[in-house]
Formats: sequence, structure tokens, C-alpha cells
Amino acid sequence: MVKCEHCNTENEENTTRCQNCGEKIRKKGINKIFLIGMGILGFLVLITAISFLINTPWIAEFDQDLINSVKSGESSESLISQIKEHSKVNREGSKKGYDNIVSGGKSEINPEFLEEAKENYHKELDYIQKIENLQISFAKREINEETFIKKLSLLYEEQPELDY
Repeated sequence: MVKCEHCNTENEENTTRCQNCGEKIRKKGINKIFLIGMGILGFLVLITAISFLINTPWIAEFDQDLINSVKSGESSESLISQIKEHSKVNREGSKKGYDNIVSGGKSEINPEFLEEAKENYHKELDYIQKIENLQISFAKREINEETFIKKLSLLYEEQPELDY
């Protein structure tokens, strides 16, 4: 028996209209099958998206712009100038972060903190230099795009954990 949603009258299973009010009777089994199908489809889309994100290396905007510039044939000299400027900005940001930490007063009380901050700052500068060297190598066309992306992805994994 199937209940009418409008008047709650019990109707036979194979009835398409309510015998009391005449309204169309919706089959709940079809809705369940539709919802299960949509759920499975949504799950597959989610798995595909996650798989795509895992297998596609994340590339910083500057690096993507660099790839596009190399593809469009921009001169190595121009690109190297942009790379050096970008690295300079990154170094200045690191220095500002380091200075903020050191001037926070903790270093006066705890000399070990100051030493750790210095060590972290130098690790970050080394990291910036590694990325700059890789970018310049790519800008000079010494390595291809695939190699650049692979090495860049490995460098991203090496990024030092810093307090600033």
C-alpha cells in the first residue's frame, strides 16, 4: 500500500493517482534510487578531484607566470631580472619577520631563542636561493618545464617551518 502525500489515503502499490483526491502519487523507491545514484556520482566526482589535486603539483603564481613567459619566448635576461627582484622581495619579507621576532623581547631573556631564530632565518634564505637558482636555470632554458616543475615540487616539500 502507498499513502497519498496530500490526503493520507492508502492506495494500491501500482496506482498512479490517489483514489480519494486524484493527486499524482510519487513512488518513493524511485526517489531513493535517484538519490543513491546522485550520491555515488558525487562521490566519484570528489574522488576524481582529489586524485587530480594530489597528482598535480601546486605551483606558485610567480612560477606559473615564469612558465608562461618562457613558453611565450620572453628573453632570459628579462626573466632573470624579474626572478632576482622576486627573490629580493622574499628576502626582505624574511628579514622583516626575523627582525620582528628578535625585537619581540624573547631573545633578550632567552639566548637560545635568538640562536634558533637566526638559524631559521638562514634556512629560509637558503631556501629562497635554491628556488631562485632553479628559476634562473629554467629561464635560461637549461632545464625543460617538466624538470622545472618536478624540482620545484621537491623544493616546496623542503620549505623550512618557521615561526614568522
